[in-house]
Amino acid sequence: MKKLFILLLAVMTFAKSFSQSLPNYDEIRLDKKEDFNATANDAALQAATYLLSTPMDANSIDRLKSLQYILKWMSGTPDYSFTLDEQATKFAKGNDDLLGLYLAAMTKYVLENKQAAEDKDKIKLNAVKLIIAYAKDTKNNVKINKELKKVIEADEKGKLEEYLND
Repeated sequence: MKKLFILLLAVMTFAKSFSQSLPNYDEIRLDKKEDFNATANDAALQAATYLLSTPMDANSIDRLKSLQYILKWMSGTPDYSFTLDEQATKFAKGNDDLLGLYLAAMTKYVLENKQAAEDKDKIKLNAVKLIIAYAKDTKNNVKINKELKKVIEADEKGKLEEYLND
């Protein structure tokens, strides 16, 4: 029984480390329209998922490279359009990490919900919901400022959509 437990633990550790492997962003060209293909989109989704599933760490090279890739992908993709809404990003004022997470959240939402990718309000709402879930998880080391606290409270009261449209 003890051997089975150790084996299971080893497999779970291996699976977790394997699931966090990231693409080599330097090998993915994003220079022309044709470069924004399924491979580029998959890498953007992987980068966004990685950022939203690992704790904030200003010294993490993987987080920095993932965010840089998302920024380049977002600014060049011909298939999706992104808007930074002032109301939706008030919680990130003075916190570049949170703003980067918001960009990752928008990327993740559009790539996982292609049918809603044209609806800017849905993108905004669902990206903020991803940020709320991330911020509420204490292991992610998010400092909850006044504005982020208001966003979380609005969501808990079922009034997030209303809050974002004020």
